[in-house]
Amino acid sequence: MTNSQSLAGKSAIVTGASRGLGAAIATELAKRGASILITYNSARDDAQKIAEKIQQLGNQAVIVQAGSSDRETPSRVVKAAVENFGKIDIMVNNAGLATDCALQDITQEFWDEIYDVNVRLPTFLMQAALPHLGPAPRIVNISSIAARAGYNSTSVYSSSKAALEGLTRAWAAELGQKYNATVNCVNPGVIATKENWVDEVGDPGDVQYWEALIKGTPAAPRIGTTDDVAQIVAFLCEERSRWCTGSVVNANGGLVPV
Repeated sequence: MTNSQSLAGKSAIVTGASRGLGAAIATELAKRGASILITYNSARDDAQKIAEKIQQLGNQAVIVQAGSSDRETPSRVVKAAVENFGKIDIMVNNAGLATDCALQDITQEFWDEIYDVNVRLPTFLMQAALPHLGPAPRIVNISSIAARAGYNSTSVYSSSKAALEGLTRAWAAELGQKYNATVNCVNPGVIATKENWVDEVGDPGDVQYWEALIKGTPAAPRIGTTDDVAQIVAFLCEERSRWCTGSVVNANGGLVPV
């Protein structure tokens, strides 16, 4: 079987896949043969466009609205996946919220908002999916370079992504032999989701910071792309990665090597 059809017959849930990295992951999995359930928060039109792109590849695609604060979201997403695909072979917990906030400005509401998206949703989505997992499920959590590298005013975001790493290791131990599952985590660095990444960063001070940083990126003096990360995620969803579990792959060009 070629890599182009390495996921033929598989079904995947990719959260937050209406745009950016999630859309790239969903599309790459579909290119390798998987049927895809895309979740979105508010960007329904964008999600529908990605679904149509996947359908043009000859694969099934459905979209489901998935608000992170809605406690019924996990069961609704899983129900849609089972109704359309019969089982869940791949879960990519990509949906995330990244907002800076200085320690003195953190509120209970801000904390809950970040943790609802970055920690609670993947946890209860996985719980809901357990009875419907396929024979060799692949779970990939999308964390962040911020889980291991400290940045100013990111204590809530960074800690939520570090928590996702912890979930990865715990789930690898808990689900491995019981479900024949692998559970891994991918930590991207800054990624360009627009043609000109400077437009994406925006603030001139931030642009200067990132320009200096990427000059020292070990892999290459450039910013990362969504495809750089999507290729790694797709490999972790394949049978070829069967002996890799409980791992964190730092997909950031070597900016955070450990």
